[in-house]
Amino acid sequence: MKKLVIFIGLILTLGVTTYAQKSPSETVIKFYRALKDKKYVEGFHVSVYRGAIEGLTPAELKELEPDFARTFSEIPDKIDVKGEQINGETATVFLKFEAIEEFQQITLIRINGEWLVGDQESLTMVNQQGKNFFFNSRISVNEQEAILMLSRIHSSEIIYAQKFNNTYATLAELVKLQALNEDMADSESSGYFFAMTMSEDKTSYAVTATPKLYGKTGRISFYLDQTGILKGEDLQGKAATNQSPVFQPKNN
Repeated sequence: MKKLVIFIGLILTLGVTTYAQKSPSETVIKFYRALKDKKYVEGFHVSVYRGAIEGLTPAELKELEPDFARTFSEIPDKIDVKGEQINGETATVFLKFEAIEEFQQITLIRINGEWLVGDQESLTMVNQQGKNFFFNSRISVNEQEAILMLSRIHSSEIIYAQKFNNTYATLAELVKLQALNEDMADSESSGYFFAMTMSEDKTSYAVTATPKLYGKTGRISFYLDQTGILKGEDLQGKAATNQSPVFQPKNN
């Protein structure tokens, strides 16, 4: 009789556990709410990024918090679930974000009976990179943003040269003309230092983008001049030069 009571108790416990499992929709809402409230460990815990966030030391988490804050600050206060589709071990939740017309489709996968926000490809990357995942992601984003900024500088210089007899503007002048944002050189937000050198007659220029913290905010150092040819290489945090090779982005 005692064994039977224990067995029945075990079944009831399993039943309660199964019933308590959050649905895909509940999981997605918890994920966004936690990130919105800056509860990053709690939010990422219900996603495929769990292995990356749980491996961080308190100091590393603090270092990443400004990046998380910028990334998730635009999560709206109002999020409505408009439906969900479950297909075996994967699910899609359809959300309506406040002030955004299009529905957002959020993918989840089920691991050991638990729904996690994300897909199998991302989970594989997290399993391979561990706690370095977020730092590697930050580096990738910063490098892409540095490339876009250099492209914007070059485009602005072309327009300026057409108006001012084939001479070029300094970064400060481009900011003053509102061709660039005032915070373009803010390495705290971009992860890169931007610097420009110019000939005395202002008919040529060169601009570099160098990681603020090599290996943490970026790896590639970039160089661009009036030719528009982007050069870049891993120089362990040193500035790139005209002697650097033409930058060849890696295919993901």
